[in-house]
Amino acid sequence: MGKHLRKLFSADQVKEVFRRYLARQIGVDQASAMLKIRRRQFFKLLKIYRQKPESFSLDYTKKAPPHKIDAKAEAKITQELRKEAEIIRDKTNPVRFYNYSYVKEILEKKHKVYVSLPTIIDRAKKMGITNQGLLQKPTTVKS
Repeated sequence: MGKHLRKLFSADQVKEVFRRYLARQIGVDQASAMLKIRRRQFFKLLKIYRQKPESFSLDYTKKAPPHKIDAKAEAKITQELRKEAEIIRDKTNPVRFYNYSYVKEILEKKHKVYVSLPTIIDRAKKMGITNQGLLQKPTTVKS
């Protein structure tokens, strides 16, 4: 896997190769070899260049940051984790452990928020709501 075109060449250099190809000074094989790309990518970029040659750019802009949960979903996760914490703190209730899978189900069914189980566990750890201290059993030693 090679480097990205935008890292190898400037937009002006690519425009110059396209201009020379369109003027029939060089062939498609030579042009794609100069840019170190395959024919398919070459024609894909050439199509974009032909539409607006003056504003052609190699810049890549992401539409949204990857792996980012919106604020509303974060609020719903926090809300459901707090409800679960209240249930566990209640001494009259027999539930003593956090059920993150149940929280995930509630988020999906009730709030239409789809997140992975590790995400819910991560948020619980950040809030200080975990099963960590609850899982340790007292040790007994035979004498």
